[in-house]
Amino acid sequence: MMGRSHLALGVMSGLLVARGAQAPLPEGVVLTTLAAVSALVPDLDVDGLLMRRLTERPLTWIRRLFGYAGVILILLSYFPHTRNEQFGTALVGLLCLGVGFVLKDQSARRWMLSLMGVLLAVCSLYWRLGEHMFTLSGLTQGMQESERWLIWLGLFIAIVPHFPHRTYSHTLWALAVWGAIWYEAEASLRMEGLFMAGITGYASHLLADTLTVSGIRYLHPFPPTVRLPLIRTKKDRAREHLIVIVFGVATVLLWFSGPHLPLEILTKS
Repeated sequence: MMGRSHLALGVMSGLLVARGAQAPLPEGVVLTTLAAVSALVPDLDVDGLLMRRLTERPLTWIRRLFGYAGVILILLSYFPHTRNEQFGTALVGLLCLGVGFVLKDQSARRWMLSLMGVLLAVCSLYWRLGEHMFTLSGLTQGMQESERWLIWLGLFIAIVPHFPHRTYSHTLWALAVWGAIWYEAEASLRMEGLFMAGITGYASHLLADTLTVSGIRYLHPFPPTVRLPLIRTKKDRAREHLIVIVFGVATVLLWFSGPHLPLEILTKS
């Protein structure tokens, strides 16, 4: 499915979780947002909607920085005080311009996302431990602290972009890891519903991709490939929209089903 369809399904999943948890408005917004983002996370292994949103602006600024630096260095190579190093200055300027062109492809976005994930993990450790994070005992302590979910979240974000599309990120293994991260977050932040919002949004992506011709391997690298070939991505737009509409109608019906809402039972258990 397309990214917008996954996003819509994630939002609706989050609304149901918020309804089931009987969350007040601020927490309901958080749960809905988490489910929406979780519905896009499996496609971090491809140049999808979430990857572009997270990386496009930082890469744009980096390209501009190197581009301006390259132009300035090339211009400086013609001034008298750089005459003796004219070739070297111009060469560095050209290399800077080259960096701007290189950072436009999908590979650059993947590495930028990995850098963001690593920075999140490192900053989480440093915020908790300070300089003690650079010792083995401090690092071990940091992995055992209540905020370790941020570390695992950063590592998850850093690793997933380098998987082939629809492999490990589209499995029950990844769903379990994602659920464990938000289980820890729920305990740490004391906000009911984070776990359910995370796994429900993520699961909505897997189920939606099961409806495509390609299907997915829930136990990758092991067979079978599970598919219910109702739609072909980018080709059967009408069917895809119809599935989203049907899910929307089901969401409305469940929303107004009162205390019999299934997700309410799950979130209270």
